[in-house]
Amino acid sequence: MQIINHYSMIISFIFILILTAFFLMRDGAVTKDYYILAALAVVLFAAWQVLRPAKETAETTSQLESALGGGQPVLLELQSPF
Repeated sequence: MQIINHYSMIISFIFILILTAFFLMRDGAVTKDYYILAALAVVLFAAWQVLRPAKETAETTSQLESALGGGQPVLLELQSPF
């Protein structure tokens, strides 16, 4: 179940591509269908690149301290990227 949780977006995008390919190819493969599938794949890949969690770390202690509020109390919320 953890694999489904970690890769649910990718699994959903693959399902969308397969479903779209099924409906486009019902009447035979036309060049336009391949262009539509390629465009959809590019859009889904771009969405995944924008929406996926990414690691962002401070390089030094001073960068971390300046990002946290410069000596003011700060509420930290820690969460998993998945």
